[in-house]
Amino acid sequence: MPVLECSRCNELYYSAHGATDLSCDACGGGVWRVFPDEVSFARVAGLQRDVQPGDHAVLVYTDVERAADFCSAFLRDGLAIGERLIIALPDPLRPMVIDRFAPEELSDAVVLDSREVYGPDFDPEATIQEFESLVRSDEPARFVCAMDPETAATIDVATFQHYERIAHQLVLELNATALCVYDGQRLPIGFSPVAVHTHPLISRDGSELRRNPDFAYEPTGSVS
Repeated sequence: MPVLECSRCNELYYSAHGATDLSCDACGGGVWRVFPDEVSFARVAGLQRDVQPGDHAVLVYTDVERAADFCSAFLRDGLAIGERLIIALPDPLRPMVIDRFAPEELSDAVVLDSREVYGPDFDPEATIQEFESLVRSDEPARFVCAMDPETAATIDVATFQHYERIAHQLVLELNATALCVYDGQRLPIGFSPVAVHTHPLISRDGSELRRNPDFAYEPTGSVS
């Protein structure tokens, strides 16, 4: 009996036939991670996760080299399946990630300094609309995004938490694959709880991506 995991709220279900054309009882979501050979919720909860469209993951790091390795591997996996890359990272992480690719590999990627996206006057809805505008309707997208510490210092933590909530919904609506990246040393101390509470999948310092037991889904409605 396969196990299904809701990509919106992380709720686990058994599916007698592995069918995914159903809605989550907890949140109404219809995007699923499927574990066809598993029968135990406890075992599934501890397994490594491979990202798929609709996933909104987070990397919380203190070691920038390990973070760059993790981000570049995440992006390279997207290239391998034809996803268009959208990269919005601050210094020093952005050039470290870019340097791990040959120029031709990123010829179709959108590469931005995160200060261009989030600052100087951060508005959650406007930022979401900007990211949405970068996605081509006929092409799957893969995002890697992080806020720079200088901009973060000017933003109320509750405002950024609201942004992550609506970003989670946007990822599902676009059927995109997204990795948010949090610098655990340079960002304001209140940002780490936001990272933990608003992302269904988590990696700590470049470790394997796992189901996030501290994720707390909150409905936001459509962002379109």
